[in-house]
Amino acid sequence: MTNDLWMILIMGMALACGPVLLVWLEDRTRARGASVPALVTVKGYKVTPHSAFSLIIAIMLIYISWQMRGIGMGFVFMVFGFVDIIIAVQNIRKSKSLPS
Repeated sequence: MTNDLWMILIMGMALACGPVLLVWLEDRTRARGASVPALVTVKGYKVTPHSAFSLIIAIMLIYISWQMRGIGMGFVFMVFGFVDIIIAVQNIRKSKSLPS
């Protein structure tokens, strides 16, 4: 792999850590007793700004993997994207059981 591909991979890994950090930050905010606003509430499930941005990052990673389909690293970005979607959806599912 060239230096450019290594740099792209490192930037993708840093981007993939974003949803994990956002969910952690939301949990810390709730633990301090502060409320986290909901952008949208559907049947008790709350989409917070943290969850929405996590979904945007995940979709961006999957889009990047589609753009890199000729390179072997495209699969890595697809895995990062789907893991981030799972993290964001679990955070949204968890929001139903939390008090308002």
